[in-house]
Amino acid sequence: MNSKDFTIIGIVTLVIFAGTYTLLSILGFTPKEFQSANNTEPKETENFEYNQTDENSDQILYPDRVTISKIGVDSVVEKPQSQDVTVLDQALNKGAVYYPGSGTVDRGNMFLFGHSTGFSVVNNQAYKTFNDLNKLVKGDEIEIESDGKIFIYKVTNLSLVDENSAFVDFSKTNRMLTISTCNSFGAKQDRWVVEAEFDREV
Repeated sequence: MNSKDFTIIGIVTLVIFAGTYTLLSILGFTPKEFQSANNTEPKETENFEYNQTDENSDQILYPDRVTISKIGVDSVVEKPQSQDVTVLDQALNKGAVYYPGSGTVDRGNMFLFGHSTGFSVVNNQAYKTFNDLNKLVKGDEIEIESDGKIFIYKVTNLSLVDENSAFVDFSKTNRMLTISTCNSFGAKQDRWVVEAEFDREV
């Protein structure tokens, strides 16, 4: 075969690949990346280190536990060291998960997510982490424990969104919290999302 034949084979291969990928995308079989509002998701990191201070020696507070008394939520917060989907999925089996690279207790939009289920009995309690999240209303309080201190956030918004919708805006600089979980009684792609703003430190 001459170079012209190789060129033709290469072009045909690329066309077939592009067509196949497009078809898989339409059918929803391609991998889905994490979606954030305005395409402002945190920078990808292979290994995320939870340093307690930044270069200016300011303390950085990461969430250790989340408690929502109204709906019986009380969970440790896992802090995976990678944004890799597999790593995040493994962390979900242990409780609430902090999305590495999102805001912290003392700055920005802190993002937590976790499982919820409609089953009353489950082998792994982590699957009930954010049960009844949809029962929260504006003004309800969420407690975040960090470094032995308690920080109170007040709910400002509750919404049900499609997984393809951008639902976390990491560009926000005010101290706030976003919590997300699946809607166990709706379509698999639905997610309950709660937004809350920092209110006070106890």
